[in-house]
Amino acid sequence: MKTPGHSHPYLLRIVAGLICGLSLVSSVQPQQAETWMSKPQKDWPQITMINQIEYVDKSHPIAACSFLLETEEGVFAVTAKHVLTYFKSPSMTSVSFGDKLKHWIMFPKNNPSDVIEVDALLNEDRSESIDRTIPSNIDWLVFSLKRRSPHIQPLKFRTEPLKPGEEVYIVGWRYSDKDRPQVIYEGNYVESIDGSVIISTKLLSDNKMPGLSGSPVIDSRGRLIGIMSQKYGKLEKLGSIEYPKRLIEARFRKAKRP
Repeated sequence: MKTPGHSHPYLLRIVAGLICGLSLVSSVQPQQAETWMSKPQKDWPQITMINQIEYVDKSHPIAACSFLLETEEGVFAVTAKHVLTYFKSPSMTSVSFGDKLKHWIMFPKNNPSDVIEVDALLNEDRSESIDRTIPSNIDWLVFSLKRRSPHIQPLKFRTEPLKPGEEVYIVGWRYSDKDRPQVIYEGNYVESIDGSVIISTKLLSDNKMPGLSGSPVIDSRGRLIGIMSQKYGKLEKLGSIEYPKRLIEARFRKAKRP
C-alpha cells in the first residue's frame, strides 16, 4: 500500500500528458480578432498611410502606401522596397540612402496632419541593387520611428497558416483614389509560393491604376498576412510576413548580444 502523499507514477504520466495535450491545443487556437473588425469597414481605425519622401536633390510628394507593424520588439513603419525603384534620389543605386535622404514621412491621404516620421532603415544594404525587379518575397522596407501619431493603428502578424478561399482585405489607396478615407478592397487567399502570398480580387484585375504597393493585406481577424507587391497575371502577389519577421528578430537578437 502506498503511503499518503505518494502518487502512482502512471497517474503522474497521465496528468503530464493531459497538460501537454492542452498546451498543444491552445497553441493552435485561432488568434483573437481585433475588436474593430466587428465594426463596419467605414468605422475601422486608420491603418494605411502614403509616403512622402524628400531627398537632397529630389522630392516625391506621393509615393505608394505604408503602415505600422507592431511586434514584441516594438512598432515599425513599413512599405514596399520596390518603392525605391521609382521614388529615389537620382544618384541612388542600392537599398541605402547614404547622405541623400532629408526626411521620409507617412500620413493618411485624407489627413496629412497625422504624421509618422521614419528613422533608421533596418534592412539597409549597399550591395542590394534597386535597378531591377525586386522579388516579392523580400519586398519590404522596415524603418524604426522618429515620430509617431497616436491615431494610426499598428498591425500584428498572423500566426496561423492561411487556408485557400479565406477572405482577405487590402487597405490602401490607388493613385486614382483621391483625398478620401482609406479604401478596403476585398479578396481571397489562393496559395503561397516561395515566400510570396497569392490572392485574388474582383476589382484589381488590371494594372491601369496602380498605387497600392506597400499597402497591408489583413485577414478576417485584422491580422497582417502580407504587403502588396506586384501583379501575378490577374492575381496579386504579396510579400509574405516571413521576411520582416526574420529581419526584426535577427536585428534585435544581435542587439541583445553582450
